[in-house]
Amino acid sequence: MLVIALISLGLSSAQDAAVAYGARLYEPPVVRPFEPPSNFGRVTEEGDGGGDPRRRPITRPVAVEAYSGSYEYPPSTADEAYTRGVTQAERTMDARMGPLDGIWRVQDASGATVLSLALMDAGAAKPIEGAWRKDGGIASLGVIERSERSEGSVSLGWAGGGLTVRHEGPGWTGELLQNGRAVPVTLSR
Repeated sequence: MLVIALISLGLSSAQDAAVAYGARLYEPPVVRPFEPPSNFGRVTEEGDGGGDPRRRPITRPVAVEAYSGSYEYPPSTADEAYTRGVTQAERTMDARMGPLDGIWRVQDASGATVLSLALMDAGAAKPIEGAWRKDGGIASLGVIERSERSEGSVSLGWAGGGLTVRHEGPGWTGELLQNGRAVPVTLSR
């Protein structure tokens, strides 16, 4: 079986497939995926366990208003811990991100959307990465090739255009450079 695996990988011997001593083969994720408990598969499914023995069996359709309790069993301690872990990891990642992280609409003075931006702002120490899409189809899209932060403003550039915005009041305002002319714009989520 090992020989077949080595041949399919194009390796001639087991030495070619060897991993250096001490190399990490697995890096655990920030939030571990759901791992079933040790009694997985031996637990009666929710709804099949008979539920509350004081409840009468359901013999006809029941209106939602007739229920006086919960429809499901409460989550287990492991379920609650997993949910808290996912929520905390999301909050931690969001706290690391800069103010321009996310999806943005670039709108002109009349409120029409000129561009859509998907930006990844990992904070002041790292450049902003992302992509832009002009309304009008798949042919009108591209990658942000350069970004620069200066005192109070951010400049993003791509082939044939660019955007410079400043954080003012509740949002971002600035100029979109297209075809050699500057158009005043605002950014909104």
